[in-house]
Amino acid sequence: MSIGAFVRFLNCAMPPPNEKELLDWCLLEAKDKRKCHVPIVRRNDQWHVKDKVPANWPMILVSWWGANAYSLWAHGKDWHEYKSALQSFLPSEAQWEYAARGTDPQDFPWGAEECADLLNVCWDQEIHKDLNGNAPALHDFPLEPVNLTKGQSPFGLRGMAGNVWQWCRDSYDPDFYSSPLALATDAWNSLETPFRSERGGSWVGPSNLARSSFRRGRCPEAKGRCLGFRCCAPGEIVSQRSSA
Repeated sequence: MSIGAFVRFLNCAMPPPNEKELLDWCLLEAKDKRKCHVPIVRRNDQWHVKDKVPANWPMILVSWWGANAYSLWAHGKDWHEYKSALQSFLPSEAQWEYAARGTDPQDFPWGAEECADLLNVCWDQEIHKDLNGNAPALHDFPLEPVNLTKGQSPFGLRGMAGNVWQWCRDSYDPDFYSSPLALATDAWNSLETPFRSERGGSWVGPSNLARSSFRRGRCPEAKGRCLGFRCCAPGEIVSQRSSA
């Protein structure tokens, strides 16, 4: 999801989100060294994309809570229940992986080989060795627009490998796919754990983390400069839009 889209959410959500909700979602404490990299700014009670930052870059430094709040709002639902996954329009891990790999699953959305032309990852880890202490200015981050034809899946979805990690609906459990729950139709892990799942790899990590099958999790309140999200829609909505 783009920074511009998230700004529209913050400006249009009613009632306007309060300071606690904003801190839960996308703002950082004053002492946090990453505060200069928050890609949005408030001026005269309206939110804006920061100067020099492309509005079509992926939203970063957004928690699972913030991603879920957006997903609920975008589908006309009550976003105040943003800490619960019982209703969510973030993709499940299974949905995300199928969307990335297609019906003929391979390591990456386009096939078995790493491809620098299609994959925005860090090819030289020394570049980001001192990221916390000497990170570049936000507008110099090597992020790419969400609508760029990169990381494209067999279904035409973009950004399914590299650029930013994407939050998923599930609680993260490394053993979930060997459990009986995973055999259910459209399975997702609804059992609460301390972590939420993320998929896709990012600009700060190596290419092997961007494989479509790679799984890991973070605390739902976590915010990262390499962490964003995407939404999904129920099948009936997709069908209606396709036939419109």
